[in-house]
Amino acid sequence: MRRSFAIAGLNFTQLFRDRSELASVILLPLLLTWVFGSAFGSSAAAGNMVVPVSSLDTSVYADAIIAAIDAPEAISVERVTPAEAHRRVRDGDAGVVVLIPRGFGEDVEHDRAVKVKTVRDPGSTQAQAVVEVVNGAVGRIAANAEAARISVDVITVASGGTYPAGAPDFRELYAEADRFWSPDPPVGVTLSAVAASSARASEMKAPSNTQYSLGFTVFFVLMVALGSASGIMEERELGTLRRLLAAPITRAQIVFGKVLGVAFVASFEAAILVGFGALVFGVPWGNAPLAVAMLLGALVIAATGLGIMLSALLNTRSQLSALTPVVSTALAMLGGCYWPIDVTPPVMQKIALFTPTGWAMIGLKDAVARGLGVEAVLVPTAVMLGMGALFFAIGLSRLRLE
Repeated sequence: MRRSFAIAGLNFTQLFRDRSELASVILLPLLLTWVFGSAFGSSAAAGNMVVPVSSLDTSVYADAIIAAIDAPEAISVERVTPAEAHRRVRDGDAGVVVLIPRGFGEDVEHDRAVKVKTVRDPGSTQAQAVVEVVNGAVGRIAANAEAARISVDVITVASGGTYPAGAPDFRELYAEADRFWSPDPPVGVTLSAVAASSARASEMKAPSNTQYSLGFTVFFVLMVALGSASGIMEERELGTLRRLLAAPITRAQIVFGKVLGVAFVASFEAAILVGFGALVFGVPWGNAPLAVAMLLGALVIAATGLGIMLSALLNTRSQLSALTPVVSTALAMLGGCYWPIDVTPPVMQKIALFTPTGWAMIGLKDAVARGLGVEAVLVPTAVMLGMGALFFAIGLSRLRLE
């Protein structure tokens, strides 16, 4: 056993002697995890959006629209001329501009057609939010104005057809109607997010980068295990393994040492990516440490077994090197490492159950994103261990050292 661990330790330390190998095991996985997690997983705002507003009206109604646009923290208003507003959109300097025409306030008070113009870049995803804010503000103004007009008509009819002196005027009635919108609008919609379970609710609250942290951890553990297994083929081609057979060590000890070396490298990769996801993205990898350890251990065994099987079935290292990215990427895609498997068609979700990556993602989501315990990962762990046993059985029965 001591000799097997010595062989495994030697293979592991060789990783740190080859800079290109070290970069592929550490730098590339961390870089890709950071890029995808930051670009697609972050739910933080991309920055403050400046909305050019051109208002040729000085009424309180125009001011209400401008105040509504400026209210969200992520949006700020910049007063510009109409010509400048159009230029901003035309030149791509603004995703949307708002134009309030002259006489807007008079149109509101005299029940004439009220029009606020928004000009937007069709390619801007933020512009629609501003349009919705403007529509909401205009709808509020229209509702208040209609309430004020109805009040004027009621008071006039009640006074015998003549509006009495000293009665509230239109603007006072408008202001009274507007007060009903605060703190809540007179008519509103309540939105509720319903989760199938408390576990599902916990997943919804997890950082948006969780999918990419979990997925790339599974993907790179698999890829590194397959790449490390190619070292066995390299030593076989160079004759190193043949010379080891002449040493005072059994064949079983050599094989176990090489297998253990692959598992050490895959485990190192898992530890690096777990720590990176927890420190950089705040992914709750520590929610269920024992469950996570079980899953990652089973994943390492399955990935190592797959690497040993491929190295036994293929003839040359170049064949395995060419096949490694294809196999690892395909399994990552089928297993839901790049995107949630829930968004794929039912047939793809069924196929994921025949892959170690699919079961790894199922278990890790339960343990990390949903905060479930050991009992939730027993099946995924058992399935991956079963897959690993099958891979080892095929690989070790066909593995050649000379």
